[in-house]
Amino acid sequence: MAQSAISHRAASQPARAVEMLQQHLAHGEFAARDRAFFTAHLSGTIVAAGEPDQAAITGLTALRLTAAPGYGHALGELRRTAAQVKPARDAPWSANSVKPSPPSPSKSS
Repeated sequence: MAQSAISHRAASQPARAVEMLQQHLAHGEFAARDRAFFTAHLSGTIVAAGEPDQAAITGLTALRLTAAPGYGHALGELRRTAAQVKPARDAPWSANSVKPSPPSPSKSS
């Protein structure tokens, strides 16, 4: 199921991939390294589905699973996700895309 989800993500079907990865993580039993990798992959897939805030939360979960043991593949996937989140923060649907107004010119006396 995880490989199918990764294929859906690659085929620009992130919503389906998110659903599949969530099911896989909820019902599957695997080694800690694999859980970290699939959770990191889920984070990137959530970004691709247009939910950067949720992706960040999921990414932090993956980082907690990954950091101490240093799982290289999961860390690589988190780096890839971080690169995707940077452009997403400037997207029109992002709360961060609203730019502050410039200050009003002050009147001199």
